[in-house]
Amino acid sequence: MALAAMPALANDADWGVYQQGSALELSMDRNSIWLEKDGLVHFVNQERFSDRQYDKATDIEYYIRRTTGYADCSRQQYVFVGFEYASKHEKQLYNTMFPVPRYAWKWQSAEPGSVAATMLQVVCYLAKTAPHKKPE
Repeated sequence: MALAAMPALANDADWGVYQQGSALELSMDRNSIWLEKDGLVHFVNQERFSDRQYDKATDIEYYIRRTTGYADCSRQQYVFVGFEYASKHEKQLYNTMFPVPRYAWKWQSAEPGSVAATMLQVVCYLAKTAPHKKPE
């Protein structure tokens, strides 16, 4: 999985905003979209907050949260396998060292009309023209 490359994604990212409000902006890195051999779609989603947020589990204050995940477009499900927190000015504050292993993935369904459903709609649309993952 490409989570090890996650810190570099901010520099090479092509963020496309798909929802914007006064408190939160949601975007997808178009360069992070690729298809796995089994048809799952890899993606990196970004949440940019106007106010500082706090994650109790890591004791980190942040403005940007990026989540790496996979989507199963045929089932309208997604799973997050890693995350990164950053400052308002894109300075990385924390990121997961290793992705959640596949056997421990917990798939989430996207309820119609939810933010997750909108995220999946964007991911699955971009997947139509996404490259296939190159064999390692």
